[in-house]
Amino acid sequence: MKLGAFSLLLLRLTISYIWLSAGIHKLLDSNFISTFPNTIKSFSSASPFQFYTSFLNDTVLSNAQIFAQLTIWGEILTGIAFLLGFPILLGAISGICMNLNYLLVATSTPSQFLNLILIAAQFVAYANKAGSFWGLEAKIKK
Repeated sequence: MKLGAFSLLLLRLTISYIWLSAGIHKLLDSNFISTFPNTIKSFSSASPFQFYTSFLNDTVLSNAQIFAQLTIWGEILTGIAFLLGFPILLGAISGICMNLNYLLVATSTPSQFLNLILIAAQFVAYANKAGSFWGLEAKIKK
């Protein structure tokens, strides 16, 4: 295996680990869903973006149970997509969308940079067909 292919595999598995560990942690946390409305209120009060504050208050907060489940399963399924190397396009789109949402509520510099790095990494993984290296996309193409 060439170094470039190995690097993409490593990038894909790292992205997978980040999403799976975050999603599984939320899934196993018995308080995540019940505390989700308070988390959204906290994010809403700290977000510097008025349009996003309105979205959090008007849409997410009134549907907190649904958005909590979407958060958990979005993170887990994105992690699985990157782990399996299929479907990388769907995994990258969902991961980038979640990171953009998390970026809009990030109030600390490390959190903002982590979201930006993950957005770039997921784009790079998709653009370079990271699923083609030891992933199901390679098997399906054959």
